[in-house]
Amino acid sequence: MTLPPGKKRPPSSARRAKDGGRPAASASPRPPQARPAPGERIDLIWGLHPVAELIANRPQTVRELRFLKSDSPKLTELRRQAEQAGIPCHLAEQPFPGTPEQAVLQGVQARIKPVAAVTLDELLAMNDEGGPPLILALDCIQDPHNLGAIIRSAAAAGARGLIYTKDRSAPLSGVVAKVSAGAIAHLPLCPVTNLTQALQKLQEGGFWVFGADPRAETSIHDSDFSGPVCLVIGGEGDGIRPLVKRQCDFLISIPMHTSLDSLNASVAAAIIMFEIVRQRRRQPPLPLPG
Repeated sequence: MTLPPGKKRPPSSARRAKDGGRPAASASPRPPQARPAPGERIDLIWGLHPVAELIANRPQTVRELRFLKSDSPKLTELRRQAEQAGIPCHLAEQPFPGTPEQAVLQGVQARIKPVAAVTLDELLAMNDEGGPPLILALDCIQDPHNLGAIIRSAAAAGARGLIYTKDRSAPLSGVVAKVSAGAIAHLPLCPVTNLTQALQKLQEGGFWVFGADPRAETSIHDSDFSGPVCLVIGGEGDGIRPLVKRQCDFLISIPMHTSLDSLNASVAAAIIMFEIVRQRRRQPPLPLPG
């Protein structure tokens, strides 16, 4: 990857030295980590459209379908498609145990494969096909809908995996699994205790760390994503935490045409990831005639 003139990756010790050593812990109270309801499962997806999309795009992640109605033409067609894909289907009177009480089932549930959890060392050791790797790192994403949407976009963008903080983050839940449309069973997920240390280890492994910051002067369109990239997305409201931000090699922003301060975290993540994909797939310009 080519750096801008005069740009060097400072060692982590130099980053800490900017503020006279390691900063003291924040005095603000630590928010409690959200937890899934007791007995709630993360291997269930429900609803007609989410299950239909799962069968169409990721049938290999589905272990079985449970139908709670049999008189709907749409459900009948869905069952036909599932059986054609070799997915076991069953008619039942009750939903799967562990289904959230507020879940709107629409007559069908899918049980998917377990979450593909990995360690940071395992994530670093993976091989990529078709170009340099892309890893996503989430800094305290607390909305399960955002987390599910980001997982889905990361899988679609061909990311190697996703790193997320164990604390101050939305827990993996049925809502996350549903919003991810089954990608939660396909994309390797790596929980870490200390995101700053994880980023440092990625840098030592050859990755360039880009932090999404709406106030950054460098646009994503002026950034070079040609090498191994780790993209950091900050939490709702506060964005990337100061220590994590200082560990980033570059801070980048999405050009905005209005006075909006920032985009939703999952929307911003998708825009930047697919800008990375666009740059990497860009063909060299055609030679001029003559």
